[in-house]
Amino acid sequence: MVLLLLICSISNSQTLSDSSRAKLHGFLDSVQTADVYQYDTKDNLDQSMDCAKIIANPNGGFIAVYHHYSSSQPQVFLATSSDFLTWNIEVVLASNASQPAIAESVDGGYVVAWEQEPSNHLKVAYYSDLANLFTSNAAATYDIDRTLSDCAEGTPNIYYASNAEINIGFHYFQNCTVDRQARGILSNFNSWNCETLSNFDNSLLYWGVAGNIGDRDAFVYDGYDFGVIEGQYINGDFGSWRSFIFDYQTNNAEPLDIVTHNGSTAFANPTVSMMEIDERLAIVTTLFLPSEGAANGEAGELMYYRFLEDESTLEVRVIKEEANTLKIFPNPANDLIRIATNTNAPTLKYIIIDVLGIKQLEGIIEIGSCEINTSHLVSGTFFLQLEGHKTEAFEVLRNE
Repeated sequence: MVLLLLICSISNSQTLSDSSRAKLHGFLDSVQTADVYQYDTKDNLDQSMDCAKIIANPNGGFIAVYHHYSSSQPQVFLATSSDFLTWNIEVVLASNASQPAIAESVDGGYVVAWEQEPSNHLKVAYYSDLANLFTSNAAATYDIDRTLSDCAEGTPNIYYASNAEINIGFHYFQNCTVDRQARGILSNFNSWNCETLSNFDNSLLYWGVAGNIGDRDAFVYDGYDFGVIEGQYINGDFGSWRSFIFDYQTNNAEPLDIVTHNGSTAFANPTVSMMEIDERLAIVTTLFLPSEGAANGEAGELMYYRFLEDESTLEVRVIKEEANTLKIFPNPANDLIRIATNTNAPTLKYIIIDVLGIKQLEGIIEIGSCEINTSHLVSGTFFLQLEGHKTEAFEVLRNE
């Protein structure tokens, strides 16, 4: 069974994310140095694949959800590709719908969310497996009534997904004037709770964004939680859309400096996915380039990816392993270790002991992203005991 290997975070052991954020710019900013890229991406019906989100296909290749307008009516499509460049439609997932997001559920199914019309609102569907996803046979669906705006709520991303709980980011049309940020939890497809996210809004307002603050995505890189988010400097001006990195450790954002081959200047609807491509780790990015800021031949959906040479920088690895896999890296370690496990539990207890069985560290792991600080441990062998897992040994090697 294909499982997601998640790096877990240790409470109160966070380190500064500045260097990791700087490295991210190297992977996201330059389309010119991408390993594979494509501007104005279209499917096999020659339809633009607007606002695409890409995930790995367990059967090989890629899955994308996106929308396309025909006769002023949007539809959400699902397409697959074996080479990242040629996309074939598998199914229409929704009509009068746009801005889709997709995530693999921790229980092996798939969750898709989108903005449903009329009365622009969020809609969520759960598919028990890939076959049902490809035939749009949803085991459960839910239309989420607007709660924060009388006008519109939409552009979802999915932070976490299971058949019992789905954590969704979205925008709400604040005072029916500008889009602002929010996040909610759909429980058991019958209960919805949400809240506004002023920290998100403030991080872009700081840079002078006066228009909409809209679509976003979230991922883990180098052991830290990051996001990408769009901001419109001038309300109603599509040429003023820009994309930003959001750092969850600091609640701050900074602009991406996207460099395309011909010099486009406007970038919206950013997504980032970490995945394995041809047995190599890669960071996959999509951006929508509105015509108002697009250079010649670049308007539409831009897709590109870069390979990551250092496996420790990737929080998600698609692997074939038994349940409750535990990995520790780097090993030998110096000042920190990262933990990777495919557990579904929200929290786990951990203990680190030495070769004499003396406890050196203990705490609670929360599923997320961070490191364990090992800077006060002397050189030697230690053992990590993680709840529900086999004990794993690791070395600490000091440069003395």
